[in-house]
Amino acid sequence: MGKIQVFLDTDVIISSLLSRTGASFEILKHPAVKKVISRAVKEELVIVAKRLKIEGHKTKKLVEDINSVTLGLTKSRIVKDYQQFVFDQQDCHVVAGAKVSKSRFLLTHNLKHYRVDKIKTGLGIMVFKPGNFLQYLRSLN
Repeated sequence: MGKIQVFLDTDVIISSLLSRTGASFEILKHPAVKKVISRAVKEELVIVAKRLKIEGHKTKKLVEDINSVTLGLTKSRIVKDYQQFVFDQQDCHVVAGAKVSKSRFLLTHNLKHYRVDKIKTGLGIMVFKPGNFLQYLRSLN
């Protein structure tokens, strides 16, 4: 079986930086998972890490190991095309990143921000919390 590609929301990466024992950290270190973020997520990550006073070199090293995609869309186009999949327009870029990167999964701790069923039926992307995704991975073996 090849690697399973997942798109990561900012909160999953921040969580992995805060705890080395949680599901988020395990996913970031899992060899069967291809991790992807967008430049927008990367920028958001730097802002949040700074606000939480997480060491910059930790964040930089972690992000180096994650594939990054460029959305190639204007902010207004992202909102227009993806606002139907979120409850807050601020999260449109995350769904856009998952779609543009052709990820099968979107991982987030904030399921309440996303129209999970609509994302699955409309885009073919499953949205999971990190712990639930780990359970899914274990079920494959």
